[in-house]
Amino acid sequence: EKSVTREGTLAPIMLCFHRCANANTYHHWSLPFTATRCTNRTSPRTRTSSHKEGRRGRDMAAAVDAQSNRATLPSKPKQVLLTNDDGPESPFFYPFAEGLRNTLDWNTYVCIPDSNWSYVSKSLKPPKTKFQVQRKAQDEARVPISPASCVNLGLYQLCRDCDLVISGPNIGHNLGRAAILSSGTVGAALEGCIHGKKAIAISFPFKGYNSWTNEDIDAAVKVALDVTQKLWNDWNEGQHPPGSVFYNVNVPLWSCKEGEVERLETEIDQTVGYTSLYKIEKDSNEVSWSPTGERVFDMPNAIEGGDVAAVRDGHVSITKLAPTFQSMKNA
Repeated sequence: EKSVTREGTLAPIMLCFHRCANANTYHHWSLPFTATRCTNRTSPRTRTSSHKEGRRGRDMAAAVDAQSNRATLPSKPKQVLLTNDDGPESPFFYPFAEGLRNTLDWNTYVCIPDSNWSYVSKSLKPPKTKFQVQRKAQDEARVPISPASCVNLGLYQLCRDCDLVISGPNIGHNLGRAAILSSGTVGAALEGCIHGKKAIAISFPFKGYNSWTNEDIDAAVKVALDVTQKLWNDWNEGQHPPGSVFYNVNVPLWSCKEGEVERLETEIDQTVGYTSLYKIEKDSNEVSWSPTGERVFDMPNAIEGGDVAAVRDGHVSITKLAPTFQSMKNA
């Protein structure tokens, strides 16, 4: 769905993902549970009356303690590091950046490649020579390096107060194992995660290149901002420590302006992906970029409960990923 205008190295990785309880069904995704503060704890007599009551008392006390701890957590990030793999020409990037700053009121620093770096995964390929940081504003830098490299540069040099990395929105989907392992957008979020930061990769799938309208973009940005806010809240609920998981979010451009779009917690579809990506001209022996095969949304074998099927049906897909190689020693 995208063309590559700059060389990059594919850095294959294996991602562990958290499966739904039933692999053939979706989890409907919503706000995390918030415990209600109790003013009167269970009395000693009640706690010892039975094992069941004792456990209930301990659970209530834990809920009170958790509520107290949440009161001290930040309601918004100290600083967001925002990048992408499509570069500054992306039609989705700056509307989303503006939404982070103005709608969510989040302090956001932009560090993006100065050109297209699609399909480079988590490449950290060093530049051949020194380069200048192009400072387009006090809170924006453009650099001739990969998306993951942008994150590394941002975290350790440009915005050291960052506690949330967001990559995207990508032009097109990042769905299914093949696309996720190849994605510069996902690779940038992975780079943030392995350095102990909360991280989210966001993509805007479409049904035809440049088929979207400004209304489609505005609606998708609104949904993406809402999902981002809820994921931040989920981390603040203590569900997962920073650096242990990151999220891959796909927001279909064609369905967001039709009303409330359903958000589903999905698994990675292992069954779909690209085939040949190149074509050799018989006469000249020149090689050109020429992806072939079925469009991912048209593949009949997409699994139910997976990310591809969810977006195919017009839903937002939210996939929780672990930043790790998976040992196959005992498989």
